Amino acid sequence: MTDVKPRVLIIHALRPTSRQTTIDHLLAFREHLPNADVQYLHFAQPLPKDIADGVSPDLLIVNYDYLNYRFTPLWPYIKNRHRDIARRAGSVVAIPQDDFWCHRLLDNWCVSWGVKRILTPIDNDLEVLYPKSSKRAEFKTVLTGYAPAKAMSTLALPDRPIDLGQRVRMMPPHLGSYAQQKAEQSLRLAAAAREAGFVVDVSTRTEDGFVGSAWLEFLAQCKFTVGMKGGASIADPYGLLYSRVEAYKHRHSGRELTSQSFGFLRRRDNRHRFSAISPRLFEAAAAGTCQILRLDDYLGVLEPWTHYIPLHDDYSNMDEVLRAMADIESVSRMAKRAQEVLIDSGNFGYSHLVMAAVEGVSYEVKSTGVSGWQALKDWLETSARLSTPITQALSDATFHLIYESLRQPNKSIAADTVVDYLHRESASEWLRLMSDVTASDKLSWRMPWIPRLLPIS
Repeated sequence: MTDVKPRVLIIHALRPTSRQTTIDHLLAFREHLPNADVQYLHFAQPLPKDIADGVSPDLLIVNYDYLNYRFTPLWPYIKNRHRDIARRAGSVVAIPQDDFWCHRLLDNWCVSWGVKRILTPIDNDLEVLYPKSSKRAEFKTVLTGYAPAKAMSTLALPDRPIDLGQRVRMMPPHLGSYAQQKAEQSLRLAAAAREAGFVVDVSTRTEDGFVGSAWLEFLAQCKFTVGMKGGASIADPYGLLYSRVEAYKHRHSGRELTSQSFGFLRRRDNRHRFSAISPRLFEAAAAGTCQILRLDDYLGVLEPWTHYIPLHDDYSNMDEVLRAMADIESVSRMAKRAQEVLIDSGNFGYSHLVMAAVEGVSYEVKSTGVSGWQALKDWLETSARLSTPITQALSDATFHLIYESLRQPNKSIAADTVVDYLHRESASEWLRLMSDVTASDKLSWRMPWIPRLLPIS
């Protein structure tokens, strides 16, 4: 068996709307583990039981897009899916994000799956977030995203049509005042820049967001973008704080709410500060966009007024920032220096994530399960071959189901409507195969076969 490569299985939850950062995050393992057989399994992808029972990876990696389903009502169906594969694996590595949200559910899952190593962007108060796992698992600090291999070819800064551009989500109040500061900062600077005569395209609305490469293309049209570290100042162990906030919002629709609007949140706010660097730090640098950042430590390599324009957290230097934005030659040099240290240096590539996951972890080839592994690969190849021609139909059917569920919240939308749609899209062979495999699979009938598959090696 010496010629058999170590078998690495990565469980993920890519969606048609997943950001390019998430796709790059996943594909990095195949790129930077050339001596391993790396395969990707979408958690919702139907897997015949006889194949699942024979899969014994040497290393199992569970990605954050899968773990983020702990925020949803589907978690009770998902959390044990493929757990038997985890118990047969040589080692299990988890890569969570937003650890502070439903962190007890995450901690319990790590124990249940026997996770040996946890890669997290948070490097403080881990015993608060992981009271069980902190006693038995190894923790490694990683970034939420890494630098692309090279900078983009873009317009020179003076030729860009938008002065200040950003898309940022207004985070829910249950994560505390710190979680909401990124959106508040963007809106505050946008208002000041607009009043000063700059062309501004900043939004916190979900419907204004960009999917895939469109975000980078937008950044490349902007002279400046604004940002800070993301995170939270409240930990929500089971998601109950979120539920209380949502219930209140339904009773008081129309009110603008922050974490300070709720006494039960104010009492918890700022006991801890869980923060992490956003991948947008690298995306802006790759696009050659000058960054206006909250004065902070950024990887120990960015210096204010050398690599970015610093914005004080009390906005006391707003006029200074606006004056700096008008000096286009100076900020062009600033953006170039940031690109040099973050992108051109090669010091912040995805290879660092892969090494954090596998370095020192035992995942030698075992003599068992090789035939089961080949059966898995054959099934993944078959699934990809059948689903690729109808990917758009799968996506459309999924969004139809979501739309109808939102439009008629009190009516159960049967999966049959999706099946009928896919039949009309000439997906008969795919449907027959999936129907046979998922006849007794409750989860698959809640998520009708919508995986965004990654290529087979």
